[in-house]
Amino acid sequence: MQKTIDASKTEMKESIVNIRRVAKTVKGGRNMRFSVTVVVGDEEGNVGVGLGKAREIPEAVRKAIEDGKKKMIHVPMVGTTIPHRSLGVFGAGRVLLMPGAEGTGVIAGSSVRTVLELAGIKDIRAKSIGSNNAGNMAYATIEGLKGLKTIEEVSRLRGKTKEEILGKPGEFRKKARKAAAVVEAAEEAEAEVEEILAAVEAAEEAEAEVEEILAAAEEAPEEAVVASENEAAPVEETPEAPEEAPIAEEEPEAEEAPVAEEEAAAEEAPVAEEEAAAEEAPIAEEEPEAEEAPEEEQEQEDPDAQDQDIEENGDDSDQ
Repeated sequence: MQKTIDASKTEMKESIVNIRRVAKTVKGGRNMRFSVTVVVGDEEGNVGVGLGKAREIPEAVRKAIEDGKKKMIHVPMVGTTIPHRSLGVFGAGRVLLMPGAEGTGVIAGSSVRTVLELAGIKDIRAKSIGSNNAGNMAYATIEGLKGLKTIEEVSRLRGKTKEEILGKPGEFRKKARKAAAVVEAAEEAEAEVEEILAAVEAAEEAEAEVEEILAAAEEAPEEAVVASENEAAPVEETPEAPEEAPIAEEEPEAEEAPVAEEEAAAEEAPVAEEEAAAEEAPIAEEEPEAEEAPEEEQEQEDPDAQDQDIEENGDDSDQ
């Protein structure tokens, strides 16, 4: 049960929430009046809502302020927010009050915001889930604030200490340290996993290179064997190889040169013989004709000379 607050001891601030014109029907007619809803608070945890009616608005406001001061309540707070979540219900209005972290501010609207600000609450969230009537929401907010209780009140009502209800302060610290250690371990594990993945990728690349080398070795096994023998016994074969190489290259040239000359000579010899034969042939043919022709002519010209020779020879033979 909320204790009444002596408003005369504190400096109060007032804020008008709603002004309505109402009528009352009587025997002589309708009486018109004004209904004013006012929120009163000192911004230090004390707040109240009052309602006043009168023919004039200023009189209605005065009555509402007095009513609000009479109905003021004290709001338990933890720092700049409320200790726990609470639901206030008044008529069709329902307002859910939720604590907020430092720096959240007052997240509310309409008359709910006015009540919370005059109560002195700095960080809170509120949600209206019922009627949107300003008066009903203001009274629902007051009902929600009335339902708040501190840990001292709860421990007194339950007959337990704060540590039994909330746990020892050291336990919270231990849990916080454990949570921090878990987070650090998770980060380190993540870093290790990244390193392992990098190592796996490097191993896969190395394996691919080894496979390529093995494939090349399988394609040319003889070359690999010769290379291995040369590496195992590099004696005098390496210096002799460059000396023998030019000899091997020069021998074919020395052998090929006479062959080429003989072929050229063989081709030129028949040509020379044919040319010589062609030149000598007409001479041989012409010479006999030239030699034979005078003999015949001599024979034809000197038949007497032959007879004389014969006679002379005959005479000689007789002698």
